[in-house]
Amino acid sequence: MHDATAAADAPTLELLREARLFVRKPGALADWESERTARHRLTADQILHPDGPGDYVVRHGRLRLSEFLADGREVCRAVLQAGFCFTVHGPGSAPRPGAPLGACVLMALGEVEIWQLPVGRLGRPGATAEGTRDSEEHR
Repeated sequence: MHDATAAADAPTLELLREARLFVRKPGALADWESERTARHRLTADQILHPDGPGDYVVRHGRLRLSEFLADGREVCRAVLQAGFCFTVHGPGSAPRPGAPLGACVLMALGEVEIWQLPVGRLGRPGATAEGTRDSEEHR
């Protein structure tokens, strides 16, 4: 988003660029189903408030990620579809990649199912972990 690294004292949201996840890692879906810690089902225009630090996978549907800027504007940063992943980092001792979670809004565009996985379950091999600043190129 506008800040690639957020302050350490605030939770952050980081997009993990793993397009076509279920095609590239077909066995992952079965593994994650048994390991998920929560399943979030949303209807159109419903907002997701992540429960806390963890890895999240959009299992079905589309989710819009918007950011509220300091001047009050709302900017759509990405539309996440099935297979897209994001991580919510808790407050830490060092700055984290991504955007402050408090400035982000995740809204369902129709029916959506999101799985929450244990922290670090997605790992980073094969995934490109980047701040959400450049997410517009994947809309």
